[in-house]
Amino acid sequence: MESKVGKLVNDKAAGKLTDAFSSLAKKSNFRALSRKLNLVPKSDEEYDLRVPRDMAYIFSGAYVPLSCKLIEQVLERDSWAGLEEVTRLLNGHEFAVTGSNGADSRAKNDAQRVILIMFLGGCTFSEISALRFLGREKGYKFIVVTTAITNSARLLESLLDNHV
Repeated sequence: MESKVGKLVNDKAAGKLTDAFSSLAKKSNFRALSRKLNLVPKSDEEYDLRVPRDMAYIFSGAYVPLSCKLIEQVLERDSWAGLEEVTRLLNGHEFAVTGSNGADSRAKNDAQRVILIMFLGGCTFSEISALRFLGREKGYKFIVVTTAITNSARLLESLLDNHV
């Protein structure tokens, strides 16, 4: 019995996917965000997966997930300050955390900071893997809460369910 994912691999479906992605690229600010946040690292040398340098190792050095890069930037700055251009490109609303500045609590808890990450609408296994790498490198423990975890097969099946 042929799987739903297998049915998608035909010229008509491939054309629909290509059209959808090219349409999305024309309407989005992804290219500007990619440059601003360095989501596609420029590297002249071969990326050694045995000695990863950054979260891009998840995609063999070719890409850093946007959500993970945003989390990294906010944690490095300890706020959204300096990311106004990025939030504008995301059509997001800026916000500020009120209360202590975190300097006192950071000094006491530098050994392991626990960060709660919530993905509304879901995330991918790749994003979780990238966050695990970031946590190991920077000394964070991430707790990920999400409405769904997806992979390529689930994505293609959802597209098939909606259009066939």
